[in-house]
Amino acid sequence: MFTGIIQNLGEIVNFSDGELEISTPLDLNECKIGSSIACNGVCLTVTDIKHIDENFLFKVNLGEETQYRTNFSPNLFNKIIKINIEKSLKIGEEISGHFVYGHIDRTTKINKINELKNSWEFYFENFNNQDSRFIVEKASICINGISLTIAKVENKFFSISIIPHTFENTNLKYLKLNDIVNVEFDYLARFTKRLL
Repeated sequence: MFTGIIQNLGEIVNFSDGELEISTPLDLNECKIGSSIACNGVCLTVTDIKHIDENFLFKVNLGEETQYRTNFSPNLFNKIIKINIEKSLKIGEEISGHFVYGHIDRTTKINKINELKNSWEFYFENFNNQDSRFIVEKASICINGISLTIAKVENKFFSISIIPHTFENTNLKYLKLNDIVNVEFDYLARFTKRLL
């Protein structure tokens, strides 16, 4: 489990035969083989980890299901510059975002980015199927592993307001029009809808 508060960025060093290798300056001294790390919001299991110079280098496996549902699909890899990294939540730690599981539901596309005086507006393609029921104003949503709040909802798009801290400390500052992002719907909304 995670909180959607990004701790640092990482770079994809290599991807072959379903194995992803990532380099990050985030301190992973407490992580070991078998630990879970959220990479662009995807909960992945560490299979190898090394401390080299100022960075940590770790490997994870990507199954076909993960590649199918996320922006870690082979045809999107060359568009990813940086990925968001978060270590798993420990009992007793502060939860500043919302409960994030790292189980990506689907991807969506960036339709527009507006830079305002005190924030940025990111517009994402809305869903024309049953997934649209999870897109509600002021509801939580996880985009590329970042805990965010939906600001506006229209038929064809939904938008999110990004403050400078979030913009500067996540890979949002590297994203551009038509880039594909990972989406995890809020679990509270998911199960409330099912019960109703």
